[in-house]
Amino acid sequence: MSRVQFLVPILLLSLSLSSRAVTPLSLDEAWEGFSSPEILGSGFIHSLYNLPAEGAAQWEGPRYWSSDYWANKEGGINLRWNSSRKMGFGYASPTLKELRRKPLRQKAALAPSEKYDILLGRYDYPLKTLVASQVSPKAEDWEGICHGWVVATLHHSEPKSKTLINPDGIEIPFGSADIKALLSYYYAQEMTPAKFMGLRCNFGDWTGGQRECGEDLNAGAFHIILANKIGLQGQGLIMDVDRFKEVWNQPVVGYRSTMKGPFGLTRGAAWSARYEYDVKTEIWYVAESEPTFDPVHGTDHQIIEKMDLEYRIEVNKYNEIVGGAWISEKRPDFIWQKSRATEFTGLFYLLPTLLNDN
Repeated sequence: MSRVQFLVPILLLSLSLSSRAVTPLSLDEAWEGFSSPEILGSGFIHSLYNLPAEGAAQWEGPRYWSSDYWANKEGGINLRWNSSRKMGFGYASPTLKELRRKPLRQKAALAPSEKYDILLGRYDYPLKTLVASQVSPKAEDWEGICHGWVVATLHHSEPKSKTLINPDGIEIPFGSADIKALLSYYYAQEMTPAKFMGLRCNFGDWTGGQRECGEDLNAGAFHIILANKIGLQGQGLIMDVDRFKEVWNQPVVGYRSTMKGPFGLTRGAAWSARYEYDVKTEIWYVAESEPTFDPVHGTDHQIIEKMDLEYRIEVNKYNEIVGGAWISEKRPDFIWQKSRATEFTGLFYLLPTLLNDN
């Protein structure tokens, strides 16, 4: 995968008539129920010729911002990321008396959880204590709250830095990354059910575990969601871009496909399929970046990465996509979505005062 600035050039869909060796058929069902596009909504267009070959999410707000994933092994949102001595474990938080004496620059170096506890006027630091019970320096490198960040970045404008005053008159300077951390943590803990299309693979890795994981997400169903959500609706979508045990949730914001075909059917095609097309698709997704005090949009800290995928899609006599199969080793594990919070509850009732949603 390469790091690039987000730019999807105009490219027309190429459907070229070609011939290809055809293997004996063993017709199966189109896709398993767990891979159905209708898990994520209704009214999706399945007709190949009515699906755009490229698309990009709308950058309102702006949304789809890069952020840290607040690794558990670094202390999560207990990390004092803005301090000259970064630490996420084993430090004492300031008392009210100490806070009254601290200059603003020293308060700016506190962890996101500490700042929010101070905003609440809670010098027993309940949020920091809760986070500490969920993180460990022995955690895996990939473990964090990316599953909260991806929901937050799809639903909320990028936070701006701001200084608020708590009930005791203490000024607390929140950086953009502090607010992103709190928003991401909230969505990681919030219990609204998510909708999953595909399955998570719990085995293997890129060093040799390919045989451990099957086809968790049908390639034809994937193409339908990609072209409907991004191409037709202009919405980003959440995807686990790693097909193995590790979960790397990313906001996908653009794609571009080229196709060759139609071809005859290969082994394992859907029972109603009549033709196949070979597809090469580039997807662009927002990647993680180091925490910053100011917003990242328009800077080098807004990171977009590209992933190349190859697969076949199967169409029926009405040119509707009815199945597919992966060609490339790289492929997504699952796609999912979660609704925007209608209210912030519990400790997080003051979180809206930090946001700048339109």
